[in-house]
Amino acid sequence: MFNSQRRVFRWFLFFAVLLPPAGASAQQGGIELFSGNTIFESGSRVSLSHIFVSRGSLFSGSEEVANPFDRSMREHRMVLGFDHGVTPELALSFLLPFVEKESESLGPSGNSQVRGLADAALLAKYRFFSEYWSKSAFHASVIAGLELPTGSSDERAGTEFLPFSMQPGTGSTDGIVGLGLTLSPGRYRFDLHAIYKANNEGDRDFSEGDYFSIGLDFAYRFYHAKYPGPSASAKISLHWRHEDPDEVGGTNQVNTGLREFRIRGGLVYHPYPEIDLVALVEIPVYGSFKSGTGANDGQLALDVRTFFGFGFRF
Repeated sequence: MFNSQRRVFRWFLFFAVLLPPAGASAQQGGIELFSGNTIFESGSRVSLSHIFVSRGSLFSGSEEVANPFDRSMREHRMVLGFDHGVTPELALSFLLPFVEKESESLGPSGNSQVRGLADAALLAKYRFFSEYWSKSAFHASVIAGLELPTGSSDERAGTEFLPFSMQPGTGSTDGIVGLGLTLSPGRYRFDLHAIYKANNEGDRDFSEGDYFSIGLDFAYRFYHAKYPGPSASAKISLHWRHEDPDEVGGTNQVNTGLREFRIRGGLVYHPYPEIDLVALVEIPVYGSFKSGTGANDGQLALDVRTFFGFGFRF
């Protein structure tokens, strides 16, 4: 048994070292979408998540630059999720997001706001390996799915189209593939996920840049009452993300494309076994942003991102 545990742990560490530190998951919202484990057979989970993103610092390369027009952007995203365990190894997930975006600038672009349905996602997770011991377990899963063009991509301010970054949707059907590994020895838990999203051309010949992200999560269950009592865990995560430049008609767009490293921390609480409560805060550690050479060029970088999620399993 101990030899088997050591083999699995070496395999987990192999992936953790082989793959660079991780980035944000392909889909925002949902609970444990990209972990190595699956929801129980014939079981379902309904979740509701709120994500807040604030961007107010202008970067060119890895340096913060002047922001003469005081540009900023904020986003609120509510995501309704549904997961279902078809078999012990296969789970399906559906995410339906609603978004509100606000952009402010003292420059010619002025202020703008948009709200509406964003692009939904349909995902499948297949657990191809699992092993259990007396007080620990290891799971490995592959994830694949589609992001669907359910959000509007032609919102306007007057007669002019809003920038692509302000549109609720992209107008394209995009592919998602990933790998999730979960190791849970006793009160500890380690999750490693790698996600690639291939974006296709949508409305007005726009194509959002493809991206690849990797995340390494560590959690410690510091409180656990006797079943079916409550439990609570503290969580810290490291995320790395590479994003290609956006394209219009096959031409790269200025002030798009990045590499970014973030850290995330928070709490996971289960007042009952069927209920999931998650609260997380994410901040940037390092970023390298592609930008033009003009006086007002640069990308708005992340200042803070928060996540609050509620899930009910039945």
